[in-house]
Amino acid sequence: MITKPTVFILGAGASYGFGYPLGKNLVEIILKNFDPDNSDNAIELFTGLGFSEEEIISFRNQLRLSAAPSIDSFLEPRGEDIRYLGKLAIAYALIPFEKTEPLFYESSWYITLLNKLKSTFTDFEKNRLAFITFNYDRSLEHFLMTALVNQFNKTEQEVAEKLKKIPIIHLYGKLGMLPWETVKCDEYSREYNSKVLPHLLRRSSKSLKIIYDKLEQDNEDFRQARKILSNARKVYFLGFGYHSDNLERLRIKLLASSTTAITSTTTTPSVSRIIEGTSFKLPQDVKESIPKIYKIRFPNHDWDINEFFEQKIRLD
Repeated sequence: MITKPTVFILGAGASYGFGYPLGKNLVEIILKNFDPDNSDNAIELFTGLGFSEEEIISFRNQLRLSAAPSIDSFLEPRGEDIRYLGKLAIAYALIPFEKTEPLFYESSWYITLLNKLKSTFTDFEKNRLAFITFNYDRSLEHFLMTALVNQFNKTEQEVAEKLKKIPIIHLYGKLGMLPWETVKCDEYSREYNSKVLPHLLRRSSKSLKIIYDKLEQDNEDFRQARKILSNARKVYFLGFGYHSDNLERLRIKLLASSTTAITSTTTTPSVSRIIEGTSFKLPQDVKESIPKIYKIRFPNHDWDINEFFEQKIRLD
């Protein structure tokens, strides 16, 4: 069981092993979906959603020629109409990857994490664990629900009561709530399912956020994330690209320079946080600059996320 507050910060690489695309791959999928020369394109579907073919092709051309590293960064400086089209495009591209089986492959870091927790069902909610994710997908929540239901022979309702005590903050939103997560009658929920239905596509896209300066300042999710991080003893970045905007929005420099206090019956020493992350296949300049600027330690550049868990992370 985790007794020291531990936070995992997830980037696109954290979902890559489960079939989800990285940022550049997501852009490629959207370009293909809007390619008039692709016989399986989504142009007709999107015209049915209220966009003209000219708008869709213009969107594609701008995205293709933007050299933007991700669809999020492309959409940030644009108006609401283009952002809405972009959100629909993101949802249409990602929903087909919502499949359960890939979450349970042999070297899944989800499985390694769950096995390292070594918690009984009764005590699961007591784990001082939180996740902060920049990803839209809901694979982590779905995995935990599926695994705990089957491991402990419990109902979804019983497991939901446990999982609701473990924060999973999607800073950029997600593809709708899962049915067991909903608490309000007007909250949109959708099963974890790879089938794309036009009427659900609209609703799924509305759950996504395009973060820009003003929204970030007013965003409750970012405030909650920074509060959780301020109380953390261990912070681990998994599959993260270490984009400076995302690190600055989480105030990682401030986090790295501060300390936390441990209280005991005899002394209250000041102890630095552990702030570490994966760096597998990162560009060399990132591997060199991030530890210097943000004080994030990379234990081994050759470890993928599962190896990082097995070799480095101690959950206590």
